[in-house]
Amino acid sequence: MGKMLLRAAVLWALASPAYGGCLAGESLLKGVQVTLQDGSSWHVQRGGNDVIRADQTNAEGRYARYVIARFGVYPIESTRNGQENMSEYAYARTPPEPVAGLDWTSNTQATVTPVGGVPSAKWREKVHVTVGALQQTEISGCRYAVLQMDMGHLGGPYPSVQHFTYFPDLRFGIQTRITYPADTVKKSAILAMTAD
Repeated sequence: MGKMLLRAAVLWALASPAYGGCLAGESLLKGVQVTLQDGSSWHVQRGGNDVIRADQTNAEGRYARYVIARFGVYPIESTRNGQENMSEYAYARTPPEPVAGLDWTSNTQATVTPVGGVPSAKWREKVHVTVGALQQTEISGCRYAVLQMDMGHLGGPYPSVQHFTYFPDLRFGIQTRITYPADTVKKSAILAMTAD
């Protein structure tokens, strides 16, 4: 009986996505490297309470910033341009996990603090999140379920719409496009995802 259980476990491991180099939920506990079309890359790692930390390296290979976000899509804390300013975000309503058809709105407050300094700016805005239908995509030779999510930032000093690709089986998302009011669009598709 023991040999049969061992054989079944080996066969299951060989058939599992993680064995073939494809990501599974536990891959994010150690970390995942996500490479984007613009040459930048993100090191993504799961913490507690559905929080994801993503550290970005730009196309030139220099450290750019970090983002700490619930499910990787609702920012809680981030830096820009290295680490010269830190932004913190508080939501009036608890951000939900992205699911197909989600339409969610919350008032938020953002606080910007120079590293080592005191808060230099605060503002309130509204975020409006919509999520499309479940789709399938192939990345690094692996098939993943994906949801396309838009987060509009309304009423604050920096109106924009962030677009995320969210992986419901892995429970994390990554920004792949941002649109500004003057129709300036910065986008970058996901080219590769590999476990550490």
